[in-house]
Amino acid sequence: MAQIPLQGGKFTCHTALTITDTDDYVLDFKNTTVIASFSHQLTTTDGVSHVVHGGLNSHQANPYLLRHGRKFSLSPGTYQLTTHLNSPYYLAQPELFIASEPDYLSQVIKSSAGAILMLGVLMGIFVYYIAIGMAPGHTTERMYALFIFGNLIFQGAALGAFAQLGDSHWFYLSSAPILLSNMAYVSFVRHLLGINAIHYPRLHQLSLVVYAILLALLINALINPNWMLEMARTGVAIFLGFGLICGGYFSWLKHRTAQFYLIAITVFGVLGGISISAQKLSTNIWTIEQMGLIAVTVEAILLALVLAYQINRLHQDKERMLVELQDTRSLALTDRLTNLPNRHALEGKMLNFPSYGCLIFLDMDNLKHFNDHFGHEVGDTLLKNFSLFLNQRLGHDAQLYRLGGDEFAILCHEDEVEWCQHQVDATNKQLQANGFIGAGASQGVVFAREADTSADLMRIADKRMYANKRSRKDRKEMIQILQS
Repeated sequence: MAQIPLQGGKFTCHTALTITDTDDYVLDFKNTTVIASFSHQLTTTDGVSHVVHGGLNSHQANPYLLRHGRKFSLSPGTYQLTTHLNSPYYLAQPELFIASEPDYLSQVIKSSAGAILMLGVLMGIFVYYIAIGMAPGHTTERMYALFIFGNLIFQGAALGAFAQLGDSHWFYLSSAPILLSNMAYVSFVRHLLGINAIHYPRLHQLSLVVYAILLALLINALINPNWMLEMARTGVAIFLGFGLICGGYFSWLKHRTAQFYLIAITVFGVLGGISISAQKLSTNIWTIEQMGLIAVTVEAILLALVLAYQINRLHQDKERMLVELQDTRSLALTDRLTNLPNRHALEGKMLNFPSYGCLIFLDMDNLKHFNDHFGHEVGDTLLKNFSLFLNQRLGHDAQLYRLGGDEFAILCHEDEVEWCQHQVDATNKQLQANGFIGAGASQGVVFAREADTSADLMRIADKRMYANKRSRKDRKEMIQILQS
Protein backbone atom coordinates (compact mmCIF):
# COMPACT_ATOMS: atom_id res chain seq x y z
CA MET A 1 0.00 0.00 0.00
CA ALA A 2 1.18 3.54 -0.70
CA GLN A 3 2.26 5.84 2.11
CA ILE A 4 -0.88 6.89 4.01
CA PRO A 5 -0.97 10.15 6.00
CA LEU A 6 -1.39 9.48 9.70
CA GLN A 7 -4.00 12.23 9.92
CA GLY A 8 -6.59 9.82 8.57
CA GLY A 9 -8.92 9.75 5.61
CA LYS A 10 -10.47 7.34 3.12
CA PHE A 11 -8.15 5.22 0.96
CA THR A 12 -8.48 2.39 -1.56
CA CYS A 13 -5.83 -0.17 -2.37
CA HIS A 14 -5.88 -2.51 -5.41
CA THR A 15 -3.55 -5.49 -5.57
CA ALA A 16 -3.29 -8.92 -7.16
CA LEU A 17 -2.87 -12.12 -5.13
CA THR A 18 -1.43 -15.30 -6.55
CA ILE A 19 -2.29 -18.45 -4.59
CA THR A 20 -0.38 -21.67 -5.27
CA ASP A 21 -1.86 -24.01 -2.64
CA THR A 22 -5.41 -24.70 -1.55
CA ASP A 23 -5.73 -23.62 2.08
CA ASP A 24 -7.41 -21.30 4.56
CA TYR A 25 -5.70 -17.91 4.41
CA VAL A 26 -5.93 -14.92 6.72
CA LEU A 27 -5.72 -11.38 5.41
CA ASP A 28 -4.71 -8.76 7.99
CA PHE A 29 -2.92 -5.46 8.55
CA LYS A 30 0.55 -5.20 10.02
CA ASN A 31 2.04 -2.27 11.99
CA THR A 32 -1.25 -1.02 13.45
CA THR A 33 -4.76 -1.89 14.61
CA VAL A 34 -5.96 1.74 14.74
CA ILE A 35 -8.36 1.50 11.81
CA ALA A 36 -11.91 2.74 12.23
CA SER A 37 -13.38 0.65 9.39
CA PHE A 38 -12.21 -1.41 6.44
CA SER A 39 -13.52 -3.79 3.81
CA HIS A 40 -11.81 -6.41 1.66
CA GLN A 41 -13.28 -7.42 -1.69
CA LEU A 42 -11.58 -10.49 -3.13
CA THR A 43 -12.55 -11.26 -6.76
CA THR A 44 -11.69 -14.43 -8.63
CA THR A 45 -10.80 -14.54 -12.34
CA ASP A 46 -14.33 -15.65 -13.14
CA GLY A 47 -15.78 -12.57 -11.42
CA VAL A 48 -16.95 -14.11 -8.13
CA SER A 49 -16.43 -11.70 -5.24
CA HIS A 50 -16.08 -12.24 -1.51
CA VAL A 51 -16.55 -9.14 0.68
CA VAL A 52 -15.71 -8.85 4.40
CA HIS A 53 -15.90 -5.87 6.73
CA GLY A 54 -14.30 -4.89 10.03
CA GLY A 55 -12.59 -2.20 12.04
CA LEU A 56 -12.81 -0.69 15.48
CA ASN A 57 -16.11 1.01 14.67
CA SER A 58 -17.54 -2.08 13.00
CA HIS A 59 -19.98 -4.38 14.75
CA GLN A 60 -18.71 -7.33 12.71
CA ALA A 61 -17.27 -9.98 15.00
CA ASN A 62 -13.50 -10.39 14.89
CA PRO A 63 -12.54 -14.07 14.59
CA TYR A 64 -9.05 -13.43 15.96
CA LEU A 65 -8.24 -11.86 19.31
CA LEU A 66 -7.21 -8.19 19.06
CA ARG A 67 -6.55 -8.43 15.34
CA HIS A 68 -8.37 -7.49 12.14
CA GLY A 69 -7.66 -10.80 10.41
CA ARG A 70 -10.26 -12.15 7.98
CA LYS A 71 -10.22 -15.74 6.76
CA PHE A 72 -10.64 -16.81 3.12
CA SER A 73 -10.69 -20.38 1.80
CA LEU A 74 -8.71 -20.07 -1.45
CA SER A 75 -7.75 -22.37 -4.27
CA PRO A 76 -4.75 -21.89 -6.56
CA GLY A 77 -5.20 -18.94 -8.88
CA THR A 78 -4.94 -15.18 -9.20
CA TYR A 79 -7.27 -12.90 -7.25
CA GLN A 80 -7.92 -9.19 -7.34
CA LEU A 81 -8.03 -7.59 -3.92
CA THR A 82 -9.63 -4.21 -3.30
CA THR A 83 -9.29 -2.80 0.22
CA HIS A 84 -11.13 0.29 1.46
CA LEU A 85 -9.88 2.11 4.57
CA ASN A 86 -11.62 4.83 6.53
CA SER A 87 -10.25 6.21 9.79
CA PRO A 88 -9.96 9.64 11.46
CA TYR A 89 -6.27 8.91 12.13
CA TYR A 90 -3.70 6.13 12.03
CA LEU A 91 -1.06 5.37 14.62
CA ALA A 92 1.21 3.79 12.01
CA GLN A 93 1.17 2.72 8.38
CA PRO A 94 -1.47 -0.01 7.78
CA GLU A 95 0.09 -2.61 5.44
CA LEU A 96 -1.63 -5.71 4.14
CA PHE A 97 -0.20 -9.18 4.57
CA ILE A 98 -1.60 -12.64 3.93
CA ALA A 99 -0.62 -15.93 5.53
CA SER A 100 -2.01 -19.42 5.87
CA GLU A 101 -4.18 -19.69 8.95
CA PRO A 102 -1.78 -21.99 10.88
CA ASP A 103 1.13 -19.64 10.17
CA TYR A 104 -0.99 -16.60 11.07
CA LEU A 105 -2.09 -18.09 14.38
CA SER A 106 1.47 -19.04 15.30
CA GLN A 107 2.50 -15.44 14.65
CA VAL A 108 -0.22 -13.48 16.42
CA ILE A 109 -1.75 -15.65 19.14
CA LYS A 110 1.10 -15.14 21.59
CA SER A 111 1.27 -11.39 21.03
CA SER A 112 -2.50 -11.03 21.44
CA ALA A 113 -2.53 -13.14 24.60
CA GLY A 114 0.41 -11.09 25.91
CA ALA A 115 -1.50 -7.88 25.22
CA ILE A 116 -4.49 -9.14 27.22
CA LEU A 117 -2.15 -10.11 30.06
CA MET A 118 -0.53 -6.66 30.04
CA LEU A 119 -3.92 -4.95 30.06
CA GLY A 120 -4.79 -7.06 33.09
CA VAL A 121 -1.54 -6.05 34.81
CA LEU A 122 -2.28 -2.38 34.15
CA MET A 123 -5.82 -2.80 35.44
CA GLY A 124 -4.54 -4.44 38.63
CA ILE A 125 -1.98 -1.69 39.24
CA PHE A 126 -4.61 0.97 38.54
CA VAL A 127 -7.11 -0.51 41.01
CA TYR A 128 -4.44 -0.88 43.69
CA TYR A 129 -3.10 2.66 43.44
CA ILE A 130 -6.44 4.39 42.96
CA ALA A 131 -7.53 2.67 46.19
CA ILE A 132 -4.45 4.05 47.95
CA GLY A 133 -4.90 7.43 46.25
CA MET A 134 -8.39 7.85 47.68
CA ALA A 135 -6.86 8.37 51.12
CA PRO A 136 -5.87 11.96 52.04
CA GLY A 137 -2.22 12.83 51.47
CA HIS A 138 -1.63 10.28 48.69
CA THR A 139 -1.59 12.60 45.66
CA THR A 140 1.42 10.79 44.16
CA GLU A 141 -0.45 7.49 44.01
CA ARG A 142 -3.60 9.22 42.75
CA MET A 143 -1.76 10.88 39.84
CA TYR A 144 0.02 7.64 39.03
CA ALA A 145 -3.32 5.80 38.88
CA LEU A 146 -4.75 8.47 36.54
CA PHE A 147 -1.72 8.11 34.27
CA ILE A 148 -2.34 4.36 34.01
CA PHE A 149 -6.08 4.88 33.55
CA GLY A 150 -5.57 7.14 30.52
CA ASN A 151 -3.32 4.55 28.91
CA LEU A 152 -5.82 1.79 29.69
CA ILE A 153 -8.58 3.70 27.92
CA PHE A 154 -6.48 4.32 24.81
CA GLN A 155 -4.93 0.85 24.63
CA GLY A 156 -8.27 -0.87 25.24
CA ALA A 157 -9.85 1.11 22.39
CA ALA A 158 -6.87 1.05 19.99
CA LEU A 159 -6.27 -2.69 20.33
CA GLY A 160 -9.95 -3.48 19.96
CA ALA A 161 -10.20 -5.03 23.43
CA PHE A 162 -13.27 -2.93 24.28
CA ALA A 163 -14.90 -3.88 20.98
CA GLN A 164 -14.18 -7.60 21.23
CA LEU A 165 -14.55 -8.14 24.97
CA GLY A 166 -17.11 -5.48 25.85
CA ASP A 167 -18.88 -4.70 22.54
CA SER A 168 -17.89 -1.04 22.95
CA HIS A 169 -16.91 0.60 19.67
CA TRP A 170 -16.14 4.10 20.97
CA PHE A 171 -12.99 5.17 19.20
CA TYR A 172 -13.01 8.68 17.74
CA LEU A 173 -11.68 10.52 20.84
CA SER A 174 -9.98 7.52 22.44
CA SER A 175 -6.54 9.13 22.31
CA ALA A 176 -7.69 12.19 24.29
CA PRO A 177 -7.14 10.29 27.59
CA ILE A 178 -3.48 9.92 26.59
CA LEU A 179 -3.07 13.70 26.66
CA LEU A 180 -4.82 13.86 30.02
CA SER A 181 -2.66 11.02 31.34
CA ASN A 182 0.44 12.93 30.19
CA MET A 183 -0.62 15.85 32.39
CA ALA A 184 -1.27 13.45 35.29
CA TYR A 185 2.22 12.03 34.78
CA VAL A 186 3.82 15.46 35.12
CA SER A 187 1.90 15.97 38.37
CA PHE A 188 3.01 12.50 39.50
CA VAL A 189 6.67 13.37 38.92
CA ARG A 190 6.28 16.64 40.82
CA HIS A 191 4.79 14.94 43.88
CA LEU A 192 7.13 11.94 43.71
CA LEU A 193 10.27 14.11 43.73
CA GLY A 194 8.87 16.91 45.89
CA ILE A 195 9.09 19.66 43.26
CA ASN A 196 7.56 22.92 44.50
CA ALA A 197 7.91 26.65 43.99
CA ILE A 198 9.83 27.20 47.23
CA HIS A 199 12.60 24.61 47.08
CA TYR A 200 12.91 24.03 43.32
CA PRO A 201 11.56 27.15 41.58
CA ARG A 202 13.10 26.44 38.16
CA LEU A 203 11.77 22.89 37.94
CA HIS A 204 8.43 24.18 39.22
CA GLN A 205 8.34 26.79 36.44
CA LEU A 206 9.35 24.13 33.90
CA SER A 207 6.46 21.93 35.05
CA LEU A 208 4.03 24.82 34.54
CA VAL A 209 5.36 25.32 31.01
CA VAL A 210 4.92 21.59 30.33
CA TYR A 211 1.36 21.77 31.70
CA ALA A 212 0.60 24.67 29.37
CA ILE A 213 2.01 22.86 26.34
CA LEU A 214 0.10 19.67 27.08
CA LEU A 215 -3.11 21.65 27.60
CA ALA A 216 -2.55 23.41 24.28
CA LEU A 217 -2.02 20.03 22.59
CA LEU A 218 -5.27 18.73 24.12
CA ILE A 219 -7.26 21.77 22.96
CA ASN A 220 -5.76 21.51 19.47
CA ALA A 221 -6.55 17.79 19.37
CA LEU A 222 -10.19 18.41 20.30
CA ILE A 223 -10.47 21.12 17.63
CA ASN A 224 -8.68 19.00 15.02
CA PRO A 225 -9.43 15.36 15.92
CA ASN A 226 -7.56 14.05 12.88
CA TRP A 227 -4.38 15.32 14.54
CA MET A 228 -5.22 13.84 17.93
CA LEU A 229 -2.79 10.95 17.77
CA GLU A 230 -0.05 13.26 16.58
CA MET A 231 -0.75 15.52 19.55
CA ALA A 232 -0.66 12.51 21.87
CA ARG A 233 2.60 11.35 20.34
CA THR A 234 4.11 14.79 20.89
CA GLY A 235 2.78 14.88 24.45
CA VAL A 236 4.50 11.58 25.26
CA ALA A 237 7.80 12.98 23.99
CA ILE A 238 7.34 16.13 26.12
CA PHE A 239 6.56 14.38 29.41
CA LEU A 240 9.39 11.91 28.73
CA GLY A 241 11.79 14.83 28.41
CA PHE A 242 10.43 16.42 31.58
CA GLY A 243 10.77 13.16 33.50
CA LEU A 244 14.34 12.63 32.32
CA ILE A 245 15.34 16.19 33.29
CA CYS A 246 13.83 15.91 36.77
CA GLY A 247 15.09 12.37 37.34
CA GLY A 248 18.59 13.29 36.20
CA TYR A 249 18.75 16.42 38.36
CA PHE A 250 17.58 14.74 41.56
CA SER A 251 19.77 11.70 40.89
CA TRP A 252 22.73 14.09 40.70
CA LEU A 253 21.65 15.33 44.14
CA LYS A 254 21.87 11.70 45.41
CA HIS A 255 18.09 11.44 45.80
CA ARG A 256 17.57 7.68 46.16
CA THR A 257 13.97 7.61 44.92
CA ALA A 258 14.96 9.75 41.92
CA GLN A 259 17.74 7.31 41.03
CA PHE A 260 15.26 4.44 40.85
CA TYR A 261 12.82 6.66 38.97
CA LEU A 262 15.51 7.62 36.44
CA ILE A 263 16.06 3.94 35.64
CA ALA A 264 12.31 3.48 35.10
CA ILE A 265 11.90 6.56 32.88
CA THR A 266 15.00 5.64 30.84
CA VAL A 267 13.65 2.16 30.10
CA PHE A 268 10.28 3.68 29.22
CA GLY A 269 12.02 6.27 27.05
CA VAL A 270 13.71 3.56 24.98
CA LEU A 271 10.58 1.43 24.55
CA GLY A 272 8.22 4.38 24.26
CA GLY A 273 10.52 6.08 21.77
CA ILE A 274 10.20 3.09 19.47
CA SER A 275 6.42 3.08 19.71
CA ILE A 276 5.98 6.81 18.98
CA SER A 277 8.60 7.07 16.23
CA ALA A 278 8.18 3.85 14.26
CA GLN A 279 5.58 3.79 11.51
CA LYS A 280 6.53 0.42 10.04
CA LEU A 281 7.66 -2.81 11.68
CA SER A 282 9.56 -5.68 10.09
CA THR A 283 7.37 -8.25 11.85
CA ASN A 284 3.75 -9.31 11.45
CA ILE A 285 3.59 -10.47 15.05
CA TRP A 286 3.59 -7.15 16.88
CA THR A 287 1.85 -3.87 16.18
CA ILE A 288 2.82 -0.36 17.25
CA GLU A 289 -0.09 -0.39 19.72
CA GLN A 290 1.26 -3.54 21.34
CA MET A 291 4.77 -2.06 21.44
CA GLY A 292 3.32 0.97 23.20
CA LEU A 293 1.46 -1.30 25.60
CA ILE A 294 4.70 -3.12 26.43
CA ALA A 295 6.39 0.23 27.12
CA VAL A 296 3.56 1.43 29.36
CA THR A 297 3.34 -1.88 31.24
CA VAL A 298 7.08 -2.02 31.87
CA GLU A 299 6.98 1.61 32.98
CA ALA A 300 4.00 0.92 35.26
CA ILE A 301 5.71 -2.07 36.89
CA LEU A 302 8.98 -0.17 37.38
CA LEU A 303 7.18 2.87 38.78
CA ALA A 304 5.17 0.60 41.05
CA LEU A 305 8.49 -0.63 42.42
CA VAL A 306 9.64 2.98 42.85
CA LEU A 307 6.45 3.83 44.71
CA ALA A 308 6.79 0.67 46.79
CA TYR A 309 10.31 1.76 47.73
CA GLN A 310 9.09 5.24 48.62
CA ILE A 311 6.13 3.92 50.63
CA ASN A 312 8.48 1.53 52.47
CA ARG A 313 10.88 4.39 53.19
CA LEU A 314 8.04 6.57 54.44
CA HIS A 315 6.84 3.67 56.58
CA GLN A 316 10.33 3.26 58.05
CA ASP A 317 10.53 7.00 58.70
CA LYS A 318 7.14 6.85 60.39
CA GLU A 319 8.20 3.90 62.52
CA ARG A 320 11.39 5.70 63.49
CA MET A 321 9.44 8.84 64.38
CA LEU A 322 7.01 6.78 66.44
CA VAL A 323 9.90 5.17 68.28
CA GLU A 324 11.44 8.57 68.88
CA LEU A 325 8.08 9.91 70.03
CA GLN A 326 7.64 6.95 72.34
CA ASP A 327 11.16 7.48 73.69
CA THR A 328 10.43 11.17 74.21
CA ARG A 329 7.15 10.35 75.92
CA SER A 330 8.89 7.75 78.05
CA LEU A 331 11.54 10.29 79.05
CA ALA A 332 8.84 12.81 79.89
CA LEU A 333 7.11 10.28 82.16
CA THR A 334 10.23 8.75 83.75
CA ASP A 335 12.37 9.97 86.60
CA ARG A 336 15.99 10.08 85.38
CA LEU A 337 17.63 9.17 88.68
CA THR A 338 15.52 6.16 89.67
CA ASN A 339 13.96 5.21 86.30
CA LEU A 340 10.59 5.14 88.05
CA PRO A 341 7.45 6.73 86.58
CA ASN A 342 7.33 10.38 87.66
CA ARG A 343 4.64 12.78 88.89
CA HIS A 344 3.29 13.34 85.34
CA ALA A 345 2.84 9.59 84.95
CA LEU A 346 1.04 9.40 88.28
CA GLU A 347 -1.29 12.27 87.41
CA GLY A 348 -2.12 10.58 84.10
CA LYS A 349 -2.86 7.29 85.86
CA MET A 350 -5.03 9.08 88.44
CA LEU A 351 -7.33 10.35 85.67
CA ASN A 352 -8.76 6.82 85.41
CA PHE A 353 -8.35 5.90 89.08
CA PRO A 354 -10.54 2.86 89.84
CA SER A 355 -13.06 2.94 92.68
CA TYR A 356 -11.15 0.17 94.49
CA GLY A 357 -7.82 2.00 94.19
CA CYS A 358 -5.59 3.27 96.94
CA LEU A 359 -2.89 5.95 96.88
CA ILE A 360 0.02 5.93 99.33
CA PHE A 361 2.33 8.95 99.61
CA LEU A 362 5.86 8.36 100.94
CA ASP A 363 8.37 10.89 102.26
CA MET A 364 11.89 9.70 103.04
CA ASP A 365 13.44 10.58 106.37
CA ASN A 366 16.82 12.29 106.77
CA LEU A 367 17.66 12.72 103.05
CA LYS A 368 18.87 16.25 103.77
CA HIS A 369 21.11 14.89 106.54
CA PHE A 370 22.86 12.50 104.12
CA ASN A 371 23.20 15.22 101.47
CA ASP A 372 24.66 17.76 103.90
CA HIS A 373 27.07 15.43 105.73
CA PHE A 374 28.10 12.94 103.05
CA GLY A 375 27.37 14.75 99.78
CA HIS A 376 24.62 14.58 97.18
CA GLU A 377 26.13 11.49 95.59
CA VAL A 378 25.40 9.53 98.78
CA GLY A 379 21.93 11.10 98.91
CA ASP A 380 21.31 9.98 95.31
CA THR A 381 22.47 6.50 96.22
CA LEU A 382 19.98 6.44 99.08
CA LEU A 383 17.15 7.43 96.71
CA LYS A 384 18.18 4.82 94.14
CA ASN A 385 18.50 2.07 96.73
CA PHE A 386 15.13 2.93 98.25
CA SER A 387 13.40 2.85 94.85
CA LEU A 388 15.24 -0.33 93.82
CA PHE A 389 14.56 -2.26 97.05
CA LEU A 390 10.92 -1.20 97.32
CA ASN A 391 10.15 -1.71 93.62
CA GLN A 392 11.54 -5.25 93.77
CA ARG A 393 9.37 -6.00 96.78
CA LEU A 394 6.21 -4.58 95.21
CA GLY A 395 6.72 -6.45 91.93
CA HIS A 396 3.65 -6.38 89.69
CA ASP A 397 1.18 -6.03 92.54
CA ALA A 398 1.61 -2.28 92.95
CA GLN A 399 3.25 0.60 91.09
CA LEU A 400 5.90 2.85 92.65
CA TYR A 401 6.36 6.47 91.48
CA ARG A 402 8.93 9.15 92.34
CA LEU A 403 7.23 12.53 92.70
CA GLY A 404 10.45 14.50 93.14
CA GLY A 405 13.00 15.17 95.86
CA ASP A 406 12.42 12.71 98.68
CA GLU A 407 8.74 12.07 97.85
CA PHE A 408 7.38 8.84 96.36
CA ALA A 409 3.93 7.33 95.81
CA ILE A 410 2.38 3.89 95.45
CA LEU A 411 -0.80 2.96 93.56
CA CYS A 412 -2.37 -0.31 94.63
CA HIS A 413 -5.63 -2.16 95.27
CA GLU A 414 -7.30 -1.19 98.55
CA ASP A 415 -6.99 -4.80 99.74
CA GLU A 416 -3.20 -4.59 99.45
CA VAL A 417 -2.63 -1.49 101.58
CA GLU A 418 -1.32 -3.29 104.65
CA TRP A 419 0.90 -5.48 102.51
CA CYS A 420 2.37 -2.39 100.77
CA GLN A 421 2.98 -0.69 104.13
CA HIS A 422 4.78 -3.81 105.33
CA GLN A 423 7.01 -3.69 102.20
CA VAL A 424 7.86 -0.06 102.94
CA ASP A 425 8.85 -0.95 106.51
CA ALA A 426 10.92 -3.87 105.26
CA THR A 427 12.64 -1.55 102.79
CA ASN A 428 13.47 0.90 105.58
CA LYS A 429 15.18 -1.91 107.53
CA GLN A 430 17.03 -3.02 104.39
CA LEU A 431 18.36 0.52 103.89
CA GLN A 432 19.63 0.69 107.46
CA ALA A 433 21.25 -2.70 107.05
CA ASN A 434 23.11 -1.26 104.06
CA GLY A 435 24.60 1.56 106.11
CA PHE A 436 21.94 4.25 105.84
CA ILE A 437 21.34 4.60 109.59
CA GLY A 438 18.28 6.73 110.31
CA ALA A 439 16.81 6.24 106.83
CA GLY A 440 13.10 5.52 106.58
CA ALA A 441 9.87 6.73 105.01
CA SER A 442 6.67 8.28 106.34
CA GLN A 443 3.36 7.22 104.77
CA GLY A 444 0.02 8.80 103.95
CA VAL A 445 -2.83 6.56 102.77
CA VAL A 446 -6.03 7.60 100.97
CA PHE A 447 -8.73 5.49 99.29
CA ALA A 448 -10.46 6.33 96.01
CA ARG A 449 -13.87 6.56 97.66
CA GLU A 450 -12.71 9.40 99.97
CA ALA A 451 -12.71 12.14 97.28
CA ASP A 452 -14.16 12.83 93.85
CA THR A 453 -11.07 14.22 92.11
CA SER A 454 -7.49 13.06 91.80
CA ALA A 455 -6.25 16.44 93.05
CA ASP A 456 -8.25 16.04 96.27
CA LEU A 457 -7.00 12.50 96.74
CA MET A 458 -3.39 13.60 96.36
CA ARG A 459 -3.95 16.50 98.74
CA ILE A 460 -5.40 14.17 101.41
CA ALA A 461 -2.56 11.67 100.96
CA ASP A 462 0.01 14.44 101.26
CA LYS A 463 -1.63 15.80 104.43
CA ARG A 464 -1.75 12.37 106.07
CA MET A 465 1.84 11.67 105.08
CA TYR A 466 3.11 14.78 106.87
CA ALA A 467 0.91 13.98 109.86
CA ASN A 468 2.54 10.54 109.96
CA LYS A 469 5.96 12.17 109.65
CA ARG A 470 5.30 14.47 112.62
CA SER A 471 3.94 11.56 114.65
CA ARG A 472 7.03 9.45 113.94
CA LYS A 473 9.30 12.38 114.79
CA ASP A 474 7.49 13.05 118.08
CA ARG A 475 7.63 9.36 118.98
CA LYS A 476 11.33 9.23 118.18
CA GLU A 477 12.00 12.30 120.34
CA MET A 478 9.98 10.82 123.24
CA ILE A 479 12.01 7.60 123.08
CA GLN A 480 15.23 9.60 123.20
CA ILE A 481 13.99 11.53 126.27
CA LEU A 482 13.03 8.34 128.08
CA GLN A 483 16.37 6.74 127.25
CA SER A 484 18.23 9.76 128.62
